[in-house]
Amino acid sequence: MIPYILMIAVPGLLALRGIRRSAGWLLFVALVYWLMVAFRFHIGMDWNNYLRIYERTQHLSTSDVFFDREPGFTVLNWLAGSLGGLIFVNAVCALVFCWGFFHVAKRCREPFIAIAVATPLLVVGFAMSGARQSIALGIIFYLFATWEDRRSWSRVALVLLASLFHFSAIFVLAFVALSANASAVVRFAGLLITVPAILLIIRFAPSSMDTYTETYAGAQRISAPGAIVQVGVIAFPAFLYLLIRRRWTELNGDSPLYRDLAIASIVAVPVIAVSSVGAYRFALYFWPVAMYVWAGLPPLFESALARALYRLAIILASVALLVGWLTFANNKGAWLPYQNWLLQPENADLFRRAYSN
Repeated sequence: MIPYILMIAVPGLLALRGIRRSAGWLLFVALVYWLMVAFRFHIGMDWNNYLRIYERTQHLSTSDVFFDREPGFTVLNWLAGSLGGLIFVNAVCALVFCWGFFHVAKRCREPFIAIAVATPLLVVGFAMSGARQSIALGIIFYLFATWEDRRSWSRVALVLLASLFHFSAIFVLAFVALSANASAVVRFAGLLITVPAILLIIRFAPSSMDTYTETYAGAQRISAPGAIVQVGVIAFPAFLYLLIRRRWTELNGDSPLYRDLAIASIVAVPVIAVSSVGAYRFALYFWPVAMYVWAGLPPLFESALARALYRLAIILASVALLVGWLTFANNKGAWLPYQNWLLQPENADLFRRAYSN
């Protein structure tokens, strides 16, 4: 567990010092996180599954590679056959994830608070396991971080790119429709068209969506007992943001995108009753709003002491969440002990044997 504690301690200590936009420190923390996520070894629930995906792609024909489900991820695995295998796949996925994640953090008022609060459940709990969706998250996070600088066609292009790696990203088109530079009537009409279109794709694109419909909403769907925690840690700051939005706007400026993300985060909570895994997986795309809110709260405290106490409380809470998750989570054994490929012997076996919960 110590490597994970040291990992979160880096941005945590910088946050306690009140350091804000320091390019040098951000680059240093980004490098630490990339090395931890990219070169993890036998870490995460899906380690063996991704090894099987990689091995399967090595036997595909060229045409099958480009027409497989989520061709972006398939092509990446196919190319990895001559570029370093599964470790190369993880390194690329982690690089894209960190690229988007740190772009979001950079746009937050206090980036190191944003990084620390997302580390337990997003970075460790998810990015160190779900390589396929983590690369899609990285692209969408980068889109959200640069949202105001892009036209609608550019936003659509990045959403489609992300969906080549994990098709769940396609639902972000709904936010593109809501933010279109048009009247409210036109935006609402676009949303009414986009949502059914997404549902139709899910219904009639079996090569892309069968896995999700069965896993997230089908008769054989699996459950995620911790989904209320995973979604709740995003929905709570989203609710807080909407509650104090007028005061927030005075201090931090307005953001229609984060308003929409906050509303969607709250809507995700009752969806848990329908599909706990689905709610959790889709709520992952809303993490930027949690980062944005927690990192933007210090100015609401008038005294320097109150701001310092807030930073201390939020960092201690993040560390406690990380320790609690690694101690009590059902599948914690898949993350413990932490191992890094850079420290493994040359003939280390990629296939992970059984682990204890």
